[in-house]
Amino acid sequence: MPDLIPSDALLATARAEAARGEWGAVCARLEAAPAESLEIALLLAEAYLRTGRLAAAHAVLGSSLVRGAGRANTATHRRALNMRGAAAFELGLLAEAEACFREALSLATPAGDSLTLGRATNNLGMIAHMQGAFDRALALYQLAVPAYQRLGFTAGLAETHHNMALALRELGQLEAADRQERRAIDFARQADSGRLLAIAQVGRAELSLRRGEPRVARAGASLGAEQYAAIPDGVGEADALRLVGAACTVLGETDPAAKALAQALELARTHGSPLIEAEVHEARARLHAAMEQWAEVECEVADARRLYQGLGTPAAEAALEQWYGGVMPERS
Repeated sequence: MPDLIPSDALLATARAEAARGEWGAVCARLEAAPAESLEIALLLAEAYLRTGRLAAAHAVLGSSLVRGAGRANTATHRRALNMRGAAAFELGLLAEAEACFREALSLATPAGDSLTLGRATNNLGMIAHMQGAFDRALALYQLAVPAYQRLGFTAGLAETHHNMALALRELGQLEAADRQERRAIDFARQADSGRLLAIAQVGRAELSLRRGEPRVARAGASLGAEQYAAIPDGVGEADALRLVGAACTVLGETDPAAKALAQALELARTHGSPLIEAEVHEARARLHAAMEQWAEVECEVADARRLYQGLGTPAAEAALEQWYGGVMPERS
């Protein structure tokens, strides 16, 4: 039996808001509605994800919802599985996320579901990236592209090209990464997605910092933070503010750096993103090192190390330890 899609005015209005990227409005509208429809529940969960309310999304996409959607291999069930994985991923629950993505992929393949094929493959690439397997991540992203191209799904193409840029950045291929971010921006504009534009904007700002252009990075990250705040997306805003703080640190602007990083840390904790929280602690360690505050450096590194270990991100932890070992003064 095909999925039953409710046609009431509430859902139609919320879908129109979602199509315009007005995820805050979707949250407000659907939170006040009775959760009598699976489609309403899934759209509310997606709105929570898009606005950085990770724990709320994970709760809505709980096991009872997935079981209820899973009486047959339907598009709704596959969507619920992939979204459950996305929520788990953002919360740092990588084993759960990978299991969800793999199951969604296994169901999508015989069903010829290109949308879920693209999403699940892209998401598995993100897990490979978190594990430091950047070449494997890049290969998975490249597999997701034709699935999205078949559908003309520009939002998915924007996200995947951005993810390709992240992998290329970690492989040291900065110019290739920038080309991918520019493609992501083009697709985000075609999709009319403010959130995807902010993602790519911050991605390019990170590349500017890597190329030794901290003023350009600060400007781009500040713009990204404003764009995320307007959605609102607290997790994205935290990441953008982390980059603002990192750029200010390089510029020697210690007070603005400390302020931006404090805001970033509060947002990351409030919205439950352990990865962003770890990266903010690492950025704060670098700020304290610039001010030769070594006791504070040790504390921030310890917090970042604990979070990276909990996430299972060995590449990030190894990079932190390499920097830490090279910056700390010799103890007499």
